[in-house]
Amino acid sequence: MNRIDPCVKSDSSELLSLDQALEQIFASVKPVTGKQTLNLKDCLDRIIAEDIESGVNIPPHRNSSMDGYAFNTRDIVTSGLSNLTVAGTSWAGKPYSKSLSPGQCVRIFTGAAVPENADTVIMQEDIKRFDDSIEIPFGSVKAGENLRFPGDDVAKGQKVVSSGKRLRAEDLGVLASIGQLTVPVTRKLRVAFFSTGDELRTLGRHLEYGEIYDSNRYTLYGLLESLGVDALDMGAIPDNLEEIKTVLTEAAGVSDVIISTGGASVGEADFLFQALKAIGKIKFWKIAIKPGKPLLFGNINGQSYFGLPGNPVSVAVTFHKVVSPALKLMMGDKYQSPLTIKARCGSILTKAMGRQEFQRGLLEREENGELIVNPFRSQGSHVLSSMSQSNCYIVLPEESTGVRKGEYVDVELFATF
Repeated sequence: MNRIDPCVKSDSSELLSLDQALEQIFASVKPVTGKQTLNLKDCLDRIIAEDIESGVNIPPHRNSSMDGYAFNTRDIVTSGLSNLTVAGTSWAGKPYSKSLSPGQCVRIFTGAAVPENADTVIMQEDIKRFDDSIEIPFGSVKAGENLRFPGDDVAKGQKVVSSGKRLRAEDLGVLASIGQLTVPVTRKLRVAFFSTGDELRTLGRHLEYGEIYDSNRYTLYGLLESLGVDALDMGAIPDNLEEIKTVLTEAAGVSDVIISTGGASVGEADFLFQALKAIGKIKFWKIAIKPGKPLLFGNINGQSYFGLPGNPVSVAVTFHKVVSPALKLMMGDKYQSPLTIKARCGSILTKAMGRQEFQRGLLEREENGELIVNPFRSQGSHVLSSMSQSNCYIVLPEESTGVRKGEYVDVELFATF
């Protein structure tokens, strides 16, 4: 039977903290099952599904870290100058294949294989070159200098990438270096999303009095695309209980996660709470953050559901702080708390106790090297330009009652998310 969990809070004094909300969400969601094997070039930003170990040493052979000359230090005299005959050249990809005779050396370039019976490389700047010989001053080189040894970077059998890591460009390079042509990754998370509201109109249509363009779906689309999920746009749904129940049911049948914007409160025109109560299960619907207090979380037919507020800034904040960590966990990614840094606040901030606030600001470095953050001129949850023209959140704890100009505050860069 559909019901509201006991943890659902109806009294504003019993709002869940952000940490409490995330704890409940993390206990509820599960990573997706299913893997696919992709060509390495197609794996950027995907979550690797298995540990990858190297079958080779990187580098695979001794090679030179400098342009210079390779030789054996037994041919160096104990004082004065040593003269060695240049027997040939070792190029990267075209090694010198013969053995060196006593008193011989080879011209060698960075990355080129070092002949088997050479034990060091001297930089070209440290010698004098004649037609077919070089002159090495005593004491200018030691055995083993300027050599790279097999396995210096990656040893055979070493774990290169661990399961659950989101692959970056550098990871692709490391995997290519060990010859990994294909990679097992978790399948993409399927996320259905829609917005609600009689006032919403699609782009390209003329707005009548009282109507607005549907910006939230475009914000959500961009946020979902940046995470690398399969995003299914279910459109804009009017404020009608039966239509909302229908789209929620349809979305649950084609996705792993459902996200809506608008209608998450308990006003007469807010039907998401009623719809979820009727066809699913509500875990909670209010959290102690600003903006973004009315946030529904539950499930429909076993699929996770997030009902975000309708105000556009609230959509971005709740996605960053609540939805994104949950989606990453479901994708098989590892959760990491956002990186916070300290900066001086460039102006006075006002705040009431009781909710953690995420005010928008612009973090910059002053001429003296100190970081300063200036809050956006308006912190209203309807001012979407505050997200577009800022680069960070100024994070104010629940107990804060405001900030004086020049006081240090915690800052989270948007790039963190």
